[in-house]
Amino acid sequence: MNRTMSSRVSAERRTPERRIGVHRGADPGPLVLCIAALHGNEPAGMIALERVFAELSRIGLPMRGDLVGLCGNLQALGVGTRFVDEDLNRVWQRERVDAVLESLSPDGSSGDGDRVPMVGSAELAEQRDLLAAIREESRRARGAIHVLDLHTTSSESAPFSTVGDTLQNRELALRLPVPLVLGLEEQIDGAMLQYFDRLGWRSIGIEGGQHAAESSVEAHEDVVWIMLEALGLIEAASSSARKDRRVRLARQAEGLPRVVDVRHRHVVSEADGFRMHPGFRNFDPVQAGDEVGTDRAGPVRAAFAGRLFLPLYQRQGDDGFFIVRRLAPAWLAVSRLLRVSGADRVAPWLPGVQPHPARSDAVVVARWARNRGVIGLLHLMGFTARGESGGAVMVRRQEGPARQPESASRDG
Repeated sequence: MNRTMSSRVSAERRTPERRIGVHRGADPGPLVLCIAALHGNEPAGMIALERVFAELSRIGLPMRGDLVGLCGNLQALGVGTRFVDEDLNRVWQRERVDAVLESLSPDGSSGDGDRVPMVGSAELAEQRDLLAAIREESRRARGAIHVLDLHTTSSESAPFSTVGDTLQNRELALRLPVPLVLGLEEQIDGAMLQYFDRLGWRSIGIEGGQHAAESSVEAHEDVVWIMLEALGLIEAASSSARKDRRVRLARQAEGLPRVVDVRHRHVVSEADGFRMHPGFRNFDPVQAGDEVGTDRAGPVRAAFAGRLFLPLYQRQGDDGFFIVRRLAPAWLAVSRLLRVSGADRVAPWLPGVQPHPARSDAVVVARWARNRGVIGLLHLMGFTARGESGGAVMVRRQEGPARQPESASRDG
């Protein structure tokens, strides 16, 4: 049973600010940009970052590069809900981000200046201010930019990571001794990590555990310290306490697959009256036909065998649950070989595949070809699904070079 956050810990989020903390090293190096509380009912990442910044200040640890912590949704955090008007982790589509960036002052701030103020949801205001902070920090960066998006889950869960499946993101995530989940970005439109992928920045999502569990705060602390060491911002741990962080994370993920792939998403709405049956933990095994919940139409069953992923135990949200399956190491090795060798150039020659009429980085797959292994081969080559229009549009993932936010959406 997870320990819940103490009243002292909960009190740490009384007056949140956009910048959780900044620690700039004396020497240039990578920028590690941590974003926490993109959902207002997930304060663990913010609390973990406050502790990391406090410890860095206390011990005076030399650093090469910069660590910056940003709070995502201040308004939702203030009332303890996932969001106020709309999910802030579903609004990072190209067109919307372009409009928000266009509304910012020339100096990159969210002050309107001569621009016409944007009017909309609470989350639009949050996104605008957050983008201004991200752009400011990217302009100050003295090295490669790495993003950690810190989240928690409504169900009990071991820590795990999610990425847009680029080779550079994969390499970053596999530095952590926790399961890596691939394919989630294809199931969810407008996630923030998709924006960073368009920029060509290395970025990973970290789910630390259940929302109110003290272990979730500790997991996020461990992840940040491990990444600071792995990316060379600080020297490798010399104390046993810091060495134990990797062991502690690995222990929580014991017995779980190293890499899994999302195979199914059960979408829900308020009108469905969906209720997940109590007691499921993230990554619990399920068999095809197992009853996992109910809605207005009756029992809801698992579509096929696998592991239950992100079962919904909160009021807000449109993801009832997912089903994931283990990915064999050979799949990762083959996909890396194909991507490094430039195999994506032959994608338009595959059966049922044509070049996209308007995008050089995309192809269109006819409906008749989607059940013949073509989609799977395109995934191996580094393409990801991006909607339908008489067929599946597959876009090649951005591996770099890294770009500034001003140009992030122009051709990605």
